[in-house]
Amino acid sequence: MWHVVLLGLTAAIVYGISDYLGGWAARSRPSSQVSAVAFAAGLPVAAVAVPVIGAGWSVRVLGFGVLAGVAAAVSIWLLYACLAIGPVSVLAPLAGVLASVVPVVFGLVAGHEHLGLPGTVALGVVIASAAALSVGPERAAVRLTPLALGLGVAAGMATGAYLVALAATPATSGAAPVVVIFATGTVLLGGAAGTTSPVRSLALDPGHRTDGRAVWAAAVTSGASQAVADVLAVVGIHAGHLAVMAALVALYPFGTMALAVILAGERPRRHQLAAAAVALAASTVLAVT
Repeated sequence: MWHVVLLGLTAAIVYGISDYLGGWAARSRPSSQVSAVAFAAGLPVAAVAVPVIGAGWSVRVLGFGVLAGVAAAVSIWLLYACLAIGPVSVLAPLAGVLASVVPVVFGLVAGHEHLGLPGTVALGVVIASAAALSVGPERAAVRLTPLALGLGVAAGMATGAYLVALAATPATSGAAPVVVIFATGTVLLGGAAGTTSPVRSLALDPGHRTDGRAVWAAAVTSGASQAVADVLAVVGIHAGHLAVMAALVALYPFGTMALAVILAGERPRRHQLAAAAVALAASTVLAVT
């Protein structure tokens, strides 16, 4: 189990980096455009993973890969949008916990995964720690609106559906599902990038304007890092541990917090450091379960 935990923690850090960069870019450009660029940038990275870890192609891989791609595209688009218009300290933990709870329940119930009492308790501690880790300083006092709440719930559910669909692909498929996911997301978000909607306009921060090259560089890096995290996630999930991987992936604020410290000079709050320590301790329990 230790290698699955290592994959999950690494994927969480990389996901956090991806979300930080994508969310930053979406403050000055429409989230649909940022998401489209990110998915287009992630596609060649996913393709490079094919000769590294292999790929098995089948109708099942294509079918569930497309479903996972749709869910992933929707989740990223909505996540960037909700974080741009609502309070991050509420919406980030909400989306993260929902994203982990859905596949955890599916893996333990429908997938018949067994962890034993210590592993089950550790799994719950990891999810709780993920929620606490997500709560950080606000950039401004932002009111929670029904639209922002709805987007946050939808983003979390879509991410959970993405992980469940990914788990439905055969264990022998390797990186093939990730390629299908990014190809699907690129097509969908590429078409959506030129549309107008209330979400498209609301998800812009009028006070946040920066050099366009920096914005798109952040979007490209976000997509490339997301592809790396997806490859790590699919390897762990195909090892037969959807519930564990889903819970560990919810620790993505590790990466977000690290970039906030490095790039923005933010200092982690005490409860975040405590949550990180508890999460690592719980992950150690999972590793030996």
